[in-house]
This record gives sequence, C-alpha cells and structure tokens, in this order.
Amino acid sequence: MRISGATQCDWICGGRRMSLYMGHVPSRQRGFNLLELLTAIAILGIVTALAVPSFQSISINSNLSTETNDLVSSLRYARSEAAKRGQNVTVCSANAGLTACSDNADWSTGWLIVDNVGTVINVREPLPSSTATEVASVGATGRIVFNRNGFSTSARTIRICGPNNSAQRARGVIISVDGRVRLATDSNNNSIVEDRSGTDLSC
Repeated sequence: MRISGATQCDWICGGRRMSLYMGHVPSRQRGFNLLELLTAIAILGIVTALAVPSFQSISINSNLSTETNDLVSSLRYARSEAAKRGQNVTVCSANAGLTACSDNADWSTGWLIVDNVGTVINVREPLPSSTATEVASVGATGRIVFNRNGFSTSARTIRICGPNNSAQRARGVIISVDGRVRLATDSNNNSIVEDRSGTDLSC
C-alpha cells in the first residue's frame, strides 16, 4: 500500500506535526549574562548590609528583655519565698562556682536566691558571653534582702547594660523598701530610663 507524503509525515513525525498545528514553537532558554549577574550580586550585598545591623539590634534588645525579665522573676520569687518561709530571703550576685553570694555589684556572673542561713534556693546561670551584658547593682553591694513581711531592707536600682554600653539601651529594675519590684521607665521621654530617684541610667 502506498502512503501519501502527508500521511507518511504524520506517521513518522508523530506529535511534532501536531505541535506545529497547535502553534507550539520550541522556546530558547536564556540565562543571566555577566552584567545582570553582577548587578544582582551588588543589590544582594546592599540589602544584606542594611539588614544585618537591624537584625543585630533586634537580637540585642531581645536578650536585654530576657535578662531583665529573668531578674524581675527572681526578685519576685524571692519575696514570695520570704513570706512563705517566714524568714529573710536574699537575692545576690553569685561567686564563680554559683555556690554562694559574692557581694559583687556586677551580677553578670549570675545570681542566687538563698535563705537566711545561706542555703541556695535557686540559681541563675552567668549571662551568655554573646550578649556581653552587665547587670549591676546601683548604690550598694550585690545583695537584696526580703523579710518575712515582703519588705526589702533597702531601696535599690539594678541596671542592665547592653554590649555597647549605650544609655539608650539600658534597662532598670527598681526595688522599693516595701518590696515592690518594677521596671524602670522613661518619664521625661528622652529615650533613657531612670533609676528610683529619677536620674537617667548610664552604662
């Protein structure tokens, strides 16, 4: 049997002839040329340079908030333990072994909650070195004592400083003589929080 030219092409070419009828033409794939690639790399570099400082700032603020909240929780826990036990309970800067109070005003080595005979109730580990944050007691040694009535033996401000010692980043925890624990605030809106006497905190 003789096969006509068109029929023979349909039989041999198969789907190719059908694709031509349907208007599909094979496309040429195109990649980046060198100029486009260099432009994309330059834009990526600019975006990264802008984003990294912002990310670092967010990370520092997050760490400061965590440390401040940990300290507030420790102080409030110590106050409640003093009332529950009916005896003095102390929050203090820790020694290197985290076994006893150091009386150091720098609390970055960690802090302890101890009962009236010095038995450790709770331990806060040293601050992560990556935060380079100092927690310092302002105006006295590194001990805050709550009595069985929940009062503090002295009013105190504890300052938390960021790695670049910026006053704008400083946080404060204020302990009043009646034992209340609160965060320092910026009452004059100058972006620096104040201690219990209304003085701007400095780092």
